[in-house]
Amino acid sequence: MQLEQTSFYAASEGAVLQPGQEISGRLVLPGRKYAASAKAMSTNSSRTGQPYLLVTSRLPEPPAWNDRLLFQPTGSLEPINLKVICPEAGRLKKARDEKLAAWLDRLAGSEEEMLLALTDQAGVRGLRQDDLATFCRLTPTELRRLAMNLEKEGQVYILEFSPLFLLSQRSFNFLLGKIAGYVESYHQKRPAETGVPLKKIKERFGLPRPILLLALNRLARDGKFVLEGELVALSSFQTRLSGEETAILRDIENLLLQEKFSSSSFDQLVKKFRLHPSRLTALLDLLLRQKKIVKSQEGFLLHADWLENLKQQLSLMKARGQKELSVGDFKRLTGLTRKYAIPLLEFLDELGLTRRVGNRRLIL
Repeated sequence: MQLEQTSFYAASEGAVLQPGQEISGRLVLPGRKYAASAKAMSTNSSRTGQPYLLVTSRLPEPPAWNDRLLFQPTGSLEPINLKVICPEAGRLKKARDEKLAAWLDRLAGSEEEMLLALTDQAGVRGLRQDDLATFCRLTPTELRRLAMNLEKEGQVYILEFSPLFLLSQRSFNFLLGKIAGYVESYHQKRPAETGVPLKKIKERFGLPRPILLLALNRLARDGKFVLEGELVALSSFQTRLSGEETAILRDIENLLLQEKFSSSSFDQLVKKFRLHPSRLTALLDLLLRQKKIVKSQEGFLLHADWLENLKQQLSLMKARGQKELSVGDFKRLTGLTRKYAIPLLEFLDELGLTRRVGNRRLIL
């Protein structure tokens, strides 16, 4: 049987130990004893009044949280009953004994306290069920029950049930502040842009998508953020444009209103207004955010006023008893050629104003 070097923190049950005390001996497991050493921490636990022990041995498999072990010191000392508190000592970050003892005190409590402590420790990336596989022997069903209790208490968010994925309320609140600070800083550095691309926030924080969306939706629900497609902005933010950019924005809006259904490609608009593509995108996003224009899935742009007028005409036609609309009817109504009438009709289908049936459309 292959033995592996194992280090874990444990609490002594019954034995009186002195801070810093070192003991050698054996761990007594069913059928065999294993050479081991134990060193008491320099700080006593506020929970037990005794120092926790760092136990090192070579074992066939590491213990798990809450396991009970027997440590037989060398010589005439009485056996020490151990309760495993942290089976993965090697994974803990180095810290002063006072801070480490406080952390172990959290793990030394109930099952719920242990789960909350680990969820807090996982931080803004959350705690997954796989992270618990070697830490404790609780079943997935037991872990879900504990998580549901913690969620009812407002301590954690359950992002996924199977496999379990948790985020602590403490980490979530910290994350909300960090994201809000980042978006505010982004606005200050780029006041002419309409918002922060969602991918920028994802890259900045490296968050799993469920956690990112939970945070953004909470900030939006609380009225702090405005979410527009793939853009995020503080609700108080106003895009600041130069005089030249304001004039260009007005010209773009007038062009779309005059053309009714824009035949200008994105590249043509870049050349016409002599704008960098990213700047044109930002200006169009601003018009979209202000609801002055709308955009189809195919990328066609419409002025909102013209579209509203078109909606009213369709409603009037329906009120007069006309339930269907042919391409010819639509061309006469809008003055558009077939080249643009067809994609616009498809856009009206997207908006739920019409529905295609064969070569005709129903007015909804």
